[in-house]
Amino acid sequence: MNESNHTLWNISKEMIELENLINQLQDSEDLSEEEKEVKINQLFSEWLTADTNFEEKAEKVAHYIKYLEAITEARKAEAKRIRVLASMSKKQGDKLRKYLIREMQRVNKTKIEGVTCKLSMRKKQPSICLKVEPQELPDEFKRVKIEPNLTEIRKALKSQKDLDWAFLSDDEDYSLTIN
Repeated sequence: MNESNHTLWNISKEMIELENLINQLQDSEDLSEEEKEVKINQLFSEWLTADTNFEEKAEKVAHYIKYLEAITEARKAEAKRIRVLASMSKKQGDKLRKYLIREMQRVNKTKIEGVTCKLSMRKKQPSICLKVEPQELPDEFKRVKIEPNLTEIRKALKSQKDLDWAFLSDDEDYSLTIN
């Protein structure tokens, strides 16, 4: 990341230095993930409470967060573009594989010993076609996935119901809106 990109988001040189220090800690191979997290939190806390105005620093941090969110969105878009390209390549490979199978069947070949590739064709097991909906199958032929309904559990706990198998965490979690 060059400095000109940062200035678009009004990020100070001080913030860039903090980012570089955080990156150095994250890249450190001498520290465990937990130690890295503790040191990064300490570094950020020291920076935030150091000699200058807290509100100014908080605003700088907010600008930096907006910058990181923009980078995140750009990376998500790029990841989506690459997933589309990968999907296209896979489909093309699948079509060529089917074409090659048809042609090997047409010339009655099950093996080809090439110079760089060896091909062999074998018959797959037949597909299973259900005549009924999956929920109508006998129990021994079903898999059941059980997951908690967290919304209903939260409602029950908030309505003062005493559940001996669940409780609301004492942790306070907040969200931060940046405009």
